[in-house]
Formats: sequence, C-alpha cells, structure tokens
Amino acid sequence: FVGVVHDDDLLLLAAWILHTHVSIECYTTPRLLLDSPVPESGKTTTMNHIAKLAFKPVLMSTVSSPALLVRLLEGEPRTLLIDEADRSLRPENPATPDLIAILNSGYKRGATRPVLVPVKGGTWEASEMSTFAPVAMAGNSPSLPDDTRTRVIKVLLMPSTHVEESDWEVLDDPAAQLAGRITAWAEAHRDDVRLADPVLPTAVTNRFKEKWKPLARVAHVIGGNWPEAISRMALMDIEQTRMD
Repeated sequence: FVGVVHDDDLLLLAAWILHTHVSIECYTTPRLLLDSPVPESGKTTTMNHIAKLAFKPVLMSTVSSPALLVRLLEGEPRTLLIDEADRSLRPENPATPDLIAILNSGYKRGATRPVLVPVKGGTWEASEMSTFAPVAMAGNSPSLPDDTRTRVIKVLLMPSTHVEESDWEVLDDPAAQLAGRITAWAEAHRDDVRLADPVLPTAVTNRFKEKWKPLARVAHVIGGNWPEAISRMALMDIEQTRMD
C-alpha cells in the first residue's frame, strides 16, 4: 500500500510505529518526516496506515494552536500525526515558532511548556504541561528549521504504480487485529525496551544517536535482521545529512 524509495524504509516505518507504544521507556522520540518533492506520492496514505497502528494517534491536517497540542498530551504521550505539514508549519504562519518549539522540546522525555488553565473564580493560572510525544509529519518538502531537522528521520516517498489501493472497508478489521498484536507486544516487552542498551556504529553520535537509539532499542528486542538494518539506516542518515 506504500511505495518507498528505499526498501529499508518499510522496516523503518514499522520500527517507528512500534516505538510509539514504548516511547515512555525511551529518553528521546525521533520525529518522523514523510517527505516528497511532488504531490500524490502516498504521504497521506502512509499517515492513515500509521494512524491505525500507532499509540493513541491524533491525526490532523491543520494545527489550530500550540496550546491544543499540549492539552492533547495531558496525562500521557500520544502520537501526533501532522499531515500537510508544509502548510501548518509554513514560516509565515504566526503560530509556527510556538509549534516548532513544542515539537523540538517534546523530543526529550520530561520536557514541559507553561499553559494557562482556568481555575475557580474565573481566573487563570500557569500549569506546566508535558510536550513529550512521538510526532510524524507529512508534506511536500516542508520548510523546517535546522534544529528541527536534526531531530527528524526522513522517509522519502515518490509516486508509484506498484502499490495497491488502501480499501479501509476491507482493511479495517485486519488493521485492528494487527494493532492489538502491537499493543500486546509492547506490554510484554516494555521492560526489555527500557533496559536495552543496543550498540550503534561508532559514527552514530550526538543528535544522531539520540534519534536512532529508540528505534535501535526496539530492534534489539526483536532481534533477527532488525538491529543490522537500523544501524545501516543510521549511517545512511549521517551520509545524507553530510550531502545535504
């Protein structure tokens, strides 16, 4: 249902979805960017698939206010899925600086933002609310500042004639069953993920290590060819960043 440029990206999407269910066991949560230079490349389709499988997803095509994002996260981290990010996060949008600040700070566990909340007597008081949450964005080459891009893992999508249409009338039940299996896996391996200390290639340091280690934890617990694939993609990410 999804046409990716690199075959590894399908495993990357799966690992990122799994990590949303155990993000609280990790120190950071990388921002996922579904990117394409052209429309009709499957970005919204991929978002819809993620929305069926990720942890308590909130799918939105527009972001009305920064405060909305913070209030959505009250109580526990949810998976924020921002479609049309090239519009919601456009530089000329007055709300964009605050939205970017939330996306950047919420990359690490424990991050908060002061928000005014109503109290008795008709007054307001400031309350520190968590901004920590997995976030996926989709857009046609969205204009993101450099400090946000360093927190991003990008999946490039291009139009393809080799994908099937996502007929949700048929797929809803299988997707719900798969989501149940993912939830059960997360509950069974939550401690394993928290205690995992995977070894990434020595070149994966600093911000690269921060954003790839959560996926490496998931891969370490799963085993098989997953750890090798995550390490390979992390090195490709470093090389792509240098080229950019």
